[in-house]
Formats: sequence, C-alpha cells, structure tokens
Amino acid sequence: MKRKNHAIVDFAPKAPVSPTEPLPRAQVKGWVKAVFWGLRVYIAIMLVLVVIGLAKGSF
Repeated sequence: MKRKNHAIVDFAPKAPVSPTEPLPRAQVKGWVKAVFWGLRVYIAIMLVLVVIGLAKGSF
C-alpha cells in the first residue's frame, strides 16, 4: 500500500467479481401476507378518498 495525499491507495491485484445467479424471491406467508393485503386495501381506500376530496373541492 502506498500513501498519496494522506489517503491509502491499494495497488494489490484483485480477482474479478464473477456474476452470480439471481436470488429467488422469498415466499410471503401467514401474517405477513395478511399485512400486505391490508396495506393494499388501505392504499386503495386512501386513493378513493383523495379523488372524492379533489372532486368536491374543485366545485
């Protein structure tokens, strides 16, 4: 290693990073699945309320 402007510079050869196969998706089960469905329902209800609010506020 060599110091250059108070920084350590590493000149050691490094092995190239080999590509890996993509990771499989995790299976969502149980209460986590229920929470995600609840979040989807909540977002849908909020979108409906925002649309109603914008429609009533514009007249």
